[in-house]
This record gives sequence, structure tokens and C-alpha cells, in this order.
Amino acid sequence: MADATLTPRTGDDDRRGSFPAWIWAVYLALFGASVPWYLPADAPLRIWLGLPHWVVISLAATAGVAVFTAFVVHRLWPEE
Repeated sequence: MADATLTPRTGDDDRRGSFPAWIWAVYLALFGASVPWYLPADAPLRIWLGLPHWVVISLAATAGVAVFTAFVVHRLWPEE
């Protein structure tokens, strides 16, 4: 049984097919994390997994966007 907070809105209103606000908030956070603007410019370069740390952070956030999109499509996409 699907939780009402996880299902897209349905009905005859003008917002038919829109998703809850928390989905857009997650996308905003993930896209914000994918561009490492929040790291200080004078921060020392650290190597994680053989790559600069900002590359690993960006790749992880991008992978998060992909996984979250798959979740939204699989669980919350309207079946019309």
C-alpha cells in the first residue's frame, strides 16, 4: 500500500501530475552538492580515491541525482 505522502498528486486540479515539494528539495540539494562552490578556494588539495576531493564530491552527488531519479520514476511516477 502506497503512502499518501509518496504518491504524486492526482485529481482534476491544475497541479495534476506534480510531485511533492520534498522531491524538489532533494533535487535542489543534490544539484547544489554537485557543484563544489561551497569549498574554500584556498583549501589544500586532498586526494580521495586517486582524484581531487572536489571531483569525488561532484561525482557522488551526480550519482545521487541518478539514483534518486530512478527512485522517483520507479516509485512515484504517475501511471496514466
